[in-house]
Amino acid sequence: MEFRQAEQFLAVVENGGLAHAAAALHLAQPSLSQTIRTLERELKAPLFHRVGRGLVLTSAGEALVEPARQLLRDLATARASVAEVAGIRGGQLDIAAMGGPLELILPAVGAFRRQHPEVFIRLENPSMESELLHQMRQGHSELGFATLLPEVDPHQLPGVEVTTFPPSPLMLVLPPSADHALPDPLPIGQLPDIPTMAVPGGAYARSAVETALRKARVRTRLAVVTAHRNTQTSLVLRGIGMAFATRKQALWAQERGALIRHLDPAVTLSTCAVRRPVPLSPAARAFLSLATECLGDPTS
Repeated sequence: MEFRQAEQFLAVVENGGLAHAAAALHLAQPSLSQTIRTLERELKAPLFHRVGRGLVLTSAGEALVEPARQLLRDLATARASVAEVAGIRGGQLDIAAMGGPLELILPAVGAFRRQHPEVFIRLENPSMESELLHQMRQGHSELGFATLLPEVDPHQLPGVEVTTFPPSPLMLVLPPSADHALPDPLPIGQLPDIPTMAVPGGAYARSAVETALRKARVRTRLAVVTAHRNTQTSLVLRGIGMAFATRKQALWAQERGALIRHLDPAVTLSTCAVRRPVPLSPAARAFLSLATECLGDPTS
């Protein structure tokens, strides 16, 4: 498969059809159709089903997406590595980061942009670890930053390489009207009867909290479920309920009037950097170095 074929195949995938893909690539639609037919003949398998006016991937087409994306990324990395002798002078860096880790690496984003203003950064913000890992394996992003439960073995996650950083505790963020006599740290068994904000089920942060609640034989009432961590603390400030948040989010809310408490026993999560097991581009290597300074010395 040639670079041109991979590029045009992915354009059809991402645009949902030939017409929009041809417009995005500034190609004539018959030329794009010919490229896809040629690729199907070479691979001896149909890549798309026609559904209405759009195209849907066949099982063979789905299997081709990840190798095609990696082919394009490998070529971009090779070009960037050759150009590295003259410094990082352009291109695009694709990063996926969940809410909590994103807040931690924002200083690295600023520092990188100051050092390499010619590089365009595209930041994706998946709401779930499973979504981020899927994006990384599919080649959507070159670097990912997510949370990891202490009991998850990073070496057992297929298709990616994971570097973990020192764990940090979650804190309880309470409305300004909450009882200021609550002890700090607050035993989980003594949580006040206040509705709870939560991230969606399946997210590692929610799993960690629910495990701690079960061990303490505590049940809470859900008030709001949202993938946006900052939304939770904003709702706490409005008296809607309480939330379990990272230290940075908790301190932000405390500055605005919220009551915060450490938890006993502590509920901890590790931040991790995720990448595919392939060479990183010079831009990604430079960014990962800056992000490591923000996150602390890696533990594995």
